[in-house]
Amino acid sequence: MTFSSPSGERLRGLLNSAGIAALVFFLRAEGAAQDTARTASPVLGVVDTIMVGGNDKTEAYVILDEMTIKPGSMLTSEAIEYDRGRIYSLGLFTRVDILYDSLGTQHFVFVDVRERWYLVPLPIFGFRDGDTHKFYFGGGLLHYNFRGRNQKLYGSVVFGYDPAISFSFADPQLDRENNLYFASSAGFSRVKNRSVIQSDLTGDFYEEHYDINGTVGKRFNLFETAGINIGLHEVSVTSYLPGRTVSPNGRDTYLYASLAYMYDSRNLREYATSGAMISLYASKNGFGESTLSYSRFGADAREYVPFGRGFSLATRLFGSLVAGGLVPTYAHTYFGAGERIRGYYRTVMEGEDIAGGTVELRYSLLDARTILFSAVAMPAEFSVWRFGISLSLFTDTGATWFRGDRLTPGSFASGYGGGIDFLLPYSVVLRTEYAWNEFGTGQFIIDFRGNI
Repeated sequence: MTFSSPSGERLRGLLNSAGIAALVFFLRAEGAAQDTARTASPVLGVVDTIMVGGNDKTEAYVILDEMTIKPGSMLTSEAIEYDRGRIYSLGLFTRVDILYDSLGTQHFVFVDVRERWYLVPLPIFGFRDGDTHKFYFGGGLLHYNFRGRNQKLYGSVVFGYDPAISFSFADPQLDRENNLYFASSAGFSRVKNRSVIQSDLTGDFYEEHYDINGTVGKRFNLFETAGINIGLHEVSVTSYLPGRTVSPNGRDTYLYASLAYMYDSRNLREYATSGAMISLYASKNGFGESTLSYSRFGADAREYVPFGRGFSLATRLFGSLVAGGLVPTYAHTYFGAGERIRGYYRTVMEGEDIAGGTVELRYSLLDARTILFSAVAMPAEFSVWRFGISLSLFTDTGATWFRGDRLTPGSFASGYGGGIDFLLPYSVVLRTEYAWNEFGTGQFIIDFRGNI
């Protein structure tokens, strides 16, 4: 035990922009009312001591550094619930409980955790881009909590569609005194071309990617981080045409660097119901050592507003723009591969630039809870499972375009629908949804994506 103490036409007809704006305004107003109620809620006491237990392998500071509750702070039930989500979002525990008690004038907070199985062999399989003709399989080995310091050590091999091999290491507290973090990775992948434009010219071809990179950054406070990433990337194509690579020999080898900033106050990263996330980045590819030279700038903003009785609103706006020289095919942006517009889930849309947005109304049918399985003999790390069920209504919109294209409201594709989301053990989210596009064409979707 450790102590811390100082002593989206159909869519537009149903959900036009004015309607969405009104909905957002109403929900945000409700959320503000709830925030006021939270602020006015009774204070349980002033925290004197924080105790941590159940962390047999995890260093206590990994837990304490993620908490807003500190010795000397005013304790409320909302703060307790918020910190429970923050600690669970570390991905290290199957259960997190925060208890409060007092002895005379002394007020104690006790954080009790149940640790996961940290060294985990991972089977890897699925259908790339949700296409049953694109099956991949393989395996990996992940250490979630190397040395008990929330360090991540991972290696994987994937066969089948888009084979790949990768290794990575991340240390969120390289220098705890100065709040510096470090990450690095190296990998190879053989990727089947995703460009419909290029496939229509010559048929399919493959890209072979090699990459090695490292990141150093700083955590300024509980919510804000910034970092710089530097790496070396090489791409070759099995069938060359101008534009598939910048170099005329069909192989680009170049240095790249990026600056990134993130603000993240989400209560639960895999399925947030309160808080916000803002991510900004600027990257430069090629520094004179290669014929390739272009920059990319991106932003992603998400907000989650609870407004009582199990309802919450999730919103997202994101975009990415390029500047500079020729952008090769492998660096284009896509909907239908990675980013998705529900209603056009498997439709590939391609461009140099991308922008999109989502509004999602959620209702918690079964609040996330932990269940202890004791009838079947199993290691303690696997005996505590976490489940939750939520209903959702959503609308998505987005567009991709090339520089020189005229971007109009008609450039955007949109969809809407509803679904059931299952929060499963080990931070897995299963989304089962049905969506229509603006022309009324519907599709059923099963996906393991988490937060919007």
